Amino acid sequence: MGGRCYLVFRIATPIGAFGDIAVGERRATWDVPSKSGIMGLIAAALGIERTEMAAHQRLDAGLGFAVRQDHAGRPLRDYHTTQTPKASRGKSWRTRREELEADNLNTVLSERIYRVEPEATVVLWSKTESGELLTNLEEALKRPKFTLYVGRKACPLGWPPRPRVISAESVNAALAAFDALELLSDQELRRFRPRRWESRTLPVWVEAGTDAETAEAGPARERRQRRDGLMNRSLWQFTDRIEIRFDFVAPAHKEETL
Repeated sequence: MGGRCYLVFRIATPIGAFGDIAVGERRATWDVPSKSGIMGLIAAALGIERTEMAAHQRLDAGLGFAVRQDHAGRPLRDYHTTQTPKASRGKSWRTRREELEADNLNTVLSERIYRVEPEATVVLWSKTESGELLTNLEEALKRPKFTLYVGRKACPLGWPPRPRVISAESVNAALAAFDALELLSDQELRRFRPRRWESRTLPVWVEAGTDAETAEAGPARERRQRRDGLMNRSLWQFTDRIEIRFDFVAPAHKEETL
């Protein structure tokens, strides 16, 4: 099969958070993983520290991004409390224990929204047509240097990402090929989440302004803005990014006795 090389992998977790703008006490979540969240996961797999800004910028600028919502998961609200000492000029604490031993503790309240049992399939491609980069990322996801989690450290992956480099004509074609290969290679996936193989239409969000956007079959269904373009990883600073929704029609698969 000709076309572009895509790295396709799955995100499945018992509980996850797909970063929204965090202002004030409420920490909301989107319906699918953000580009910044996936770039952070890729960086963790490669062993890139948060302070290595140049490496993070290369990943963000060099990789195109799309994501399919396989299962949105149900929302979960966590009323979160934590104690921290008042900020003091020139004062720092080496450990959490030292913080809690301070005599000027404040209680910070927040409302954190998660999604329970969300699933998504991520598609990445190199904007420089470097197949070697995708192969390196595939190997890193199979043997990550740091723990992989979905949005917050309390949200580890519940299923291996099972990355594959696939040559296809479009994001939708890469997703279809990935599904077919997964079904052929591992029937355990159907025990894990049988709904994944039902015939249905699923939303695919493709990064706007890339040639992958113009390669998709069918009309764009929706356009939205997310603040998940990287500015400074260590300072948690991000900028707006536009993504376009297309439809993915999952093929029907014959059910077998498991």
